[in-house]
Amino acid sequence: MITFARSTSLALLFTLTFTGSLPAQPDLFRRDNLVAWCIVPFDSAHRTPQQRAEMLEKLGIHQLAYDYRAEHIPTFDEELEQLKAHHISLLSWWFPTVLNDEAKLILSVLKKHNVKTQLWVTGGGAATNSPEEQRARVMSEAQRIRPIAEAAAEIGCSVALYNHGGWFGEPENQLAVIEELKLPNVGIVYNLHHGHEHLDRFRELLKLMKPHLMALNLNGMIPKGDQLDQKIMPLGAGTLDVTLLKAIRESGYDGPIGILNHTENDAEARLRDNLDGLDWLLPQLDGQPAGVKPTYRSWSPPVKQTATPLRPSVSRLVDGNEAYRQPPLTIVCEAKLRHSQVYNILVTSDTKASGLHWELFSQAGNGVLACYLPGHHPNLITSSANVCDDQPHRFCLLYEPHRVRLFVDQQQVADQAIERTAMPAVPGKFAIGRLVEGGLQCFGDIGAVQLYRDIADPRRLAD
Repeated sequence: MITFARSTSLALLFTLTFTGSLPAQPDLFRRDNLVAWCIVPFDSAHRTPQQRAEMLEKLGIHQLAYDYRAEHIPTFDEELEQLKAHHISLLSWWFPTVLNDEAKLILSVLKKHNVKTQLWVTGGGAATNSPEEQRARVMSEAQRIRPIAEAAAEIGCSVALYNHGGWFGEPENQLAVIEELKLPNVGIVYNLHHGHEHLDRFRELLKLMKPHLMALNLNGMIPKGDQLDQKIMPLGAGTLDVTLLKAIRESGYDGPIGILNHTENDAEARLRDNLDGLDWLLPQLDGQPAGVKPTYRSWSPPVKQTATPLRPSVSRLVDGNEAYRQPPLTIVCEAKLRHSQVYNILVTSDTKASGLHWELFSQAGNGVLACYLPGHHPNLITSSANVCDDQPHRFCLLYEPHRVRLFVDQQQVADQAIERTAMPAVPGKFAIGRLVEGGLQCFGDIGAVQLYRDIADPRRLAD
């Protein structure tokens, strides 16, 4: 109630009396606080920038976290123009791991359009084995991030360290890097789908991260989902979703909340599934009974429920060698892969932080054979062959300085021209059936692996 007093030079003009409770704080999970993530290369509809912006506007999602591949570089300007035309804010941009030419191009595009956003930067690395090694790793990673953060600050942008497995994906290590940097524009973006190993201590980690947390991406979660062929699930499909959303809300975090596709499905269908799942979960956070569970468009429970975690193949980690990382190389791997919903790492050299890292694997979601080369443009070469069919195959990667080809059972399934970027080499170990830095494995049977210091004919290698 507001009571007005007579106006004099010293009189009280009005008294403000609250007769009810203070207004409720805005809901953390409200629609205008949601961010769409992993919907650019992950979209079976292959939407254009205009179609993507129109889809987000139709769904009432007004923030985008932008991930891209090499084929999207020519449309960077159009992407920002369409977002602006459809009233979509660019919350973040998936960013290279070092300040290379591609990174500088992105910064120039952001500056041209006067867009101030978060740059999501990832990393990897195997676990350290001593305090001295840990200290050296923190300093090395801070040295890698600093030029990105300083360049971002020049145009009013910030940097968020992105958990993607390995040493760099551990929140305590990210916090140590932030402390070493002592830069005001560096924080953390946390992803539940990359945090299955953190579930038992999620509340504790959330408390540690909160002062630096710039965004938090949700996912349907079950215990060991990354090992049970259920890493990426829509909200409401996970048994831990209510508990995790309660923890997030009770932590006092009030920043952006991401929902993702990160599958080979139609991005709109998966975003709608997440929105429906979130609407179903929210009443339960306040102790209300669950209503009718949504019928999902882009997901269904696995036909065969696995009672125990998937068994990874036997893996090997050996010393690296300069001869293993410099093209021309021919890599041959015999394997039988069963599960298409998880990443199956076949053979790899160095960690993802190295510009000479190469990785032969099958993609999660569609099971296709692929090769990842972070120090090249384009950095991801995918095939058309789903190789997760529980049948034995011979996979072959022909890696030349300016060309990559993939073969399955002597049949060529990919051919891509590549160019080396300025990303520096970080010599590391060599691994079979896992990443060098850990985190991802292979769920299948790996037989013989052969490495040739030249380009061989896959047909002759079959003999």
